[in-house]
Amino acid sequence: MSQVLVDAGVGSAGVVLPVLTGGYDTAWRSWLEAWSANRQYSGVDAAHAIADAVEQAFSGSPGIAALRPRLLDAFAGAGEGAEPALVDGAADALAGLCALGVRLGIICDVGFTPSPVLRRHLDRQGLLEYFDHWSFSDEVGVYKPDRRIFEHALAGLGRPEPARCVHVGDRRRTDVAGAQAQGMRAVRITAVFEDDPDQGPPGDVVIGSYEELLPALGLA
Repeated sequence: MSQVLVDAGVGSAGVVLPVLTGGYDTAWRSWLEAWSANRQYSGVDAAHAIADAVEQAFSGSPGIAALRPRLLDAFAGAGEGAEPALVDGAADALAGLCALGVRLGIICDVGFTPSPVLRRHLDRQGLLEYFDHWSFSDEVGVYKPDRRIFEHALAGLGRPEPARCVHVGDRRRTDVAGAQAQGMRAVRITAVFEDDPDQGPPGDVVIGSYEELLPALGLA
């Protein structure tokens, strides 16, 4: 997005970057509020919020409003070009579960990067093939811990008994509470967030790395 503004003569990178950063921070706070309230806030919403900040900051620049479509496209392309880093051990854990015949699904609260892009990331990293189904919040229409996203996942996996299912996640309020409310076991992993400050149950099992997952499930 900064290059779009620089190329249009709005200002140098040093001038436009603080505005973009401020707009991004505002959009991220809006996402967190929406996520907590289980109200959808998409990457498109975020892009418009950042474009609003740009138009307000550079209202005196000729043609600034006409740049909005290019700014929105640049924001959308940023998610495609990024390559999220895998958590250590995650790929091996997925391969191990798949080799044992365990059916796997994704239940994901989507941030600014839409689910089609996330699936392409997983496919490039050779992980998408491990999953039998996925439930992304921007497609289901709700975030965890809403029961509907867990029901969507269970339906996609053939409607197994929830008591026979395990959900692995790192958030107390969304992952653990949501899974347990559906009668599933909840494994909380602290590899990314050493401790989740949100209120909620700690999890049926707490592990520090994906290397511990199969043993924690009694599968190794």
